[in-house]
Amino acid sequence: MDGAQRPMPISEYRRRETEVLFEIELLLHRWGLAEFGFDEEEQAFRDRNGTVVLSRHYVDRDRMFGGR
Repeated sequence: MDGAQRPMPISEYRRRETEVLFEIELLLHRWGLAEFGFDEEEQAFRDRNGTVVLSRHYVDRDRMFGGR
């Protein structure tokens, strides 16, 4: 190899993406701009129906991004 980094596995990419989205939504929540309610006990964001939309380990991409 020529020293180039290996491509990141999709699972690692998704894990990092979820972590970043969670941190961004947490900031929006602290600023009063979050679209979702924050469940402090479970450390997860929930929609109005109570369904988990985003946590540190899970993101519902359809709800977060409108079905992209």
